[in-house]
Amino acid sequence: MRKTGHTLGQIAPAIIVGLAVTSAPLLGLAEPVTGDQAAAVFPPGWTHRDIMIAASHADLSVVRFGAFSNIGIVEFDDREALNALRDQGAWFLLHPQALGGCMLIGSTPALLETSSTSNGIST
Repeated sequence: MRKTGHTLGQIAPAIIVGLAVTSAPLLGLAEPVTGDQAAAVFPPGWTHRDIMIAASHADLSVVRFGAFSNIGIVEFDDREALNALRDQGAWFLLHPQALGGCMLIGSTPALLETSSTSNGIST
């Protein structure tokens, strides 16, 4: 019976090219955050409320939210505030236009409104 499998030496070039193509865009994420805003990526499942609480504890302001509920754009004055945001749960801090900005377009905190009932209790 003849063996039809490929050896590692035969498929290694394809693996290398595949890894280079898929990981090259990620190199842009490794750039340090410049300017006065950063995109903070939090764990999946985080809500806009969670991000606002974390930013508040880190003494940061949320400028807007990303396309996903776990991404928020924050404004900062110093690097220590970004470290504090990491301590509050941020996984990554990226330039706001990382990935072409396609994942970072979203709503502003002003759009988060609470509804009121007739007895004045907010829900």
